[in-house]
Amino acid sequence: MEWIHRLTFIFLCTLMLVDFFSWGCFSRPNYLIGTGSYDITGPAADVNMMGYANTEQIASGVHFRLRARAFIVGEPNGKRLVFVNLDACMASQLVTIKVLERLKSRSHQSLELQ
Repeated sequence: MEWIHRLTFIFLCTLMLVDFFSWGCFSRPNYLIGTGSYDITGPAADVNMMGYANTEQIASGVHFRLRARAFIVGEPNGKRLVFVNLDACMASQLVTIKVLERLKSRSHQSLELQ
């Protein structure tokens, strides 16, 4: 999991360098930058494995915890960019729609998916 911390560090350093070389270090206000991580590991047993190898195979135990990670970059005037990464093989469009609905209910800003 240490590689995730390194990836986060590289991502944030890249953002700062892009800002520095694009606009100059002192000519624009600084970006607000944040990260978040949440454990999304499901049940540890009795879960089918979606047909991999054997359709009747049932999982037992957790090899490693699954996480959702968010990287947020915001301007002081309120515009924000959020990138979310899941340690999962897929997420349905319904999950995306429900997340956007919850964010819209908590924010007065318009949200769009790109």
